[in-house]
Amino acid sequence: MTQRYDVVVAGGGPSGAAAAWQAARTGAKVLVLDKAEFPRDKPCGDGLTARAVSYLQKMGLAKEVAAFHRVNRVTVFSPSQWELSFPKRPGMPDHGYVAPRPVLDTLLLEHAGAAGAEVRQSCEVAGPEVDSAGRVVGVVLKSGEKVLGDAVIAADGAYSPIKRALQIDSEYNGYSAIAIRAEMAANKPDSDSLDIYLNLAFRGDQLPGYAWVFPFGGGRINIGLGYVNSYKNWQQINATQFLGDFMRTLPPEWGLPAIDELKKDRLVRAWRLPMGFTAWPPWRPGVLFTGDSLGAGKPASGAGISKALESGLAAGECAVAALTNSGPDDFTNYAQRMEAAWGKEYRRGRYFHKLAGIPAVANNGIKLIDNAFFRDRMLKALYKKEQGPQHRVSR
Repeated sequence: MTQRYDVVVAGGGPSGAAAAWQAARTGAKVLVLDKAEFPRDKPCGDGLTARAVSYLQKMGLAKEVAAFHRVNRVTVFSPSQWELSFPKRPGMPDHGYVAPRPVLDTLLLEHAGAAGAEVRQSCEVAGPEVDSAGRVVGVVLKSGEKVLGDAVIAADGAYSPIKRALQIDSEYNGYSAIAIRAEMAANKPDSDSLDIYLNLAFRGDQLPGYAWVFPFGGGRINIGLGYVNSYKNWQQINATQFLGDFMRTLPPEWGLPAIDELKKDRLVRAWRLPMGFTAWPPWRPGVLFTGDSLGAGKPASGAGISKALESGLAAGECAVAALTNSGPDDFTNYAQRMEAAWGKEYRRGRYFHKLAGIPAVANNGIKLIDNAFFRDRMLKALYKKEQGPQHRVSR
C-alpha cells in the first residue's frame, strides 16, 4: 500500500532535519528519508558559527549544543596574525562551537523524530514521483516503493537525485567550492579559537580560498582547506597533496601524522559545496529545495551549516503554510523568504566569487588584508555594521 504524508523530506542532514522538525511541530504528518544509517560521517569543517548556534538554540537544543567544544574567537594568519571576536548581536550568542558532524546530525535527526516526524534510515530516494501535470507528488525509493506527499522537501545534497531528475537549473549554477579535511590527534593544548590561514598559494597564484585548523577538544583537531572553482586552474590541484603541503607548514611539535597515513586510514574526505543558489527559484510545484540541493552555501566563505538550518526551517514553515492556504502548486512564499534573507548577500558573494578567482586580484587582496592600516579600517567598517563587537590585532 502506498503511504501518504503531508510533507516528505528527502535527506536527513541538517537542512532536512530542521525542515522536518519545523513542519512536524505544527502537527503535520511528516516523513524523513535518508539513505544512511545514523550516526554517519559527513565531510565538513565542523565549525558552528554564532548564527548556526542561534538556530540550534531556537530549536530547543541549547543544552545539547553547549556540550560541544566552545570557541570564542577567530585567529587569522594572513600571514601576519590577528584576532576577531564573534559579533555581539542582540539575541544571538557571542561564541561558536566545533561539533563532529556524526554527533550533530544524529542529534538533529532525533530531534525531528521527537517532534513527531517519522524517520526512515537506510532508505534511499531515487527520484521524484511526478503527476501528469508535472507536479511533484512524492518520491520513488531505490527499492521501487513510492511514498506520496502533499509537499516534498528536497534536502538530498549536492548531487540531489530529485533536482537531477527534474532537470532543475539556475543562472547561478556552477558556483561551487572544493574542500578537503582530515581529523586527527595533535600534541597541542585545546584552543578556544577557529584558526584561518589565508595565504594559500598554488604555483605562485593566491587561491580564492583558505585553510583551517578547528579544535574538537580532547586533543583532536579538524584540519582542512577549500577553494572556489572560479580559479582557472582549480582542476589541476591535487587536493590531497595540497592538504599535505599545508599540514607540513604547521608547527612540527604538534606531531601531526603524514597525509599518506591519514589517507590510508580513510581519515581524509573531500567534497563539493554548491553555493549561491544553484536551484532558483528554490521550488517547483510540489517541491522545495534546501541546503546543498538549493546551493545554500555562502558564496564568499562556503559556510554551510547555518545556511542549511535556516533554509530547512524556512522550507518546513513555508510548506505547511502553503498547504494550509494556497496548496502545493505555489511555494512563492519560500522564494520570497530566501530572497529577503539572502538575496543581496548572495548577489555580492557571486561577484566576489568571480573576482577572487583572478590570480592578480587574489594576490593583491592578500597584500591588502595583511596591511595593518587597511585591515583595521576594513574591520572597523565591518564591526560597525555588526553592531560594534571588539577586536584585537596582534602583529
